[in-house]
Amino acid sequence: MSKSPSKSRIRGGWWHPAAIVLGVLGLGWFVAWLFYKLDTNLPGPEIPTVVSDLGNWNWAIAGVLLLAASLVASSTAPEPEPGASLGWRYAPQLMIGSALLGLVWIVTFYTISNTEVELPVITDLGNWNLVIGMGFIVAAFGFATKWE
Repeated sequence: MSKSPSKSRIRGGWWHPAAIVLGVLGLGWFVAWLFYKLDTNLPGPEIPTVVSDLGNWNWAIAGVLLLAASLVASSTAPEPEPGASLGWRYAPQLMIGSALLGLVWIVTFYTISNTEVELPVITDLGNWNLVIGMGFIVAAFGFATKWE
């Protein structure tokens, strides 16, 4: 009679060490390159010249690292038990919150775009605010797929 592994010892999905490392590395690469491109004067280490010479390829590198993390997580996720719910407990709250955040982001951008008001992040991003707001709205559709 074989013993089934306890739930606490099952490691897979986003708990897989490779998925965690690749995800953190990809997110760190994205954030570091974003701050470099925004030319902020934040304290911290300088971007190595090898990385800065890659130019816009850094966006692709960050994307590939995040994609690799997602592939590792999805390929190592444990199989659900028969009859177990596959939905997320907080999917409705995340869906509504993400959709509202995207809507507020876009409305705020449109409201202050032709005024003298300057919000530190929103004013600096320009029309990229539309992409960010729509990204939150698209994420809301992703959360909706996890709702049961």
